[in-house]
Amino acid sequence: MKKYLEGTRQVITENNLIINLEYYLVESTYYEKDETKVAYGVEILKRDNFNYLESDIVSKVTDSKDKIINIINKLIANIVTPVGMVCVVDELF
Repeated sequence: MKKYLEGTRQVITENNLIINLEYYLVESTYYEKDETKVAYGVEILKRDNFNYLESDIVSKVTDSKDKIINIINKLIANIVTPVGMVCVVDELF
């Protein structure tokens, strides 16, 4: 599995804590009927200034790189966190 950073967002919480969100395109290779195929997914990492806080990954969402980039751009624009990612990806796809 390979992953590529597609974008970041910085959010200030009600407690004035700075949260950094990192959005990754995830590329997985798999085999089907003796043929190598590529599927794309997304991972979101949430960090504060000092520590990793949480992450979630949804792999093999689509075989279209353009579709997953479009989904990732929507996640970035709407500041989706790891906790809500699976539900949002289900709704978008």
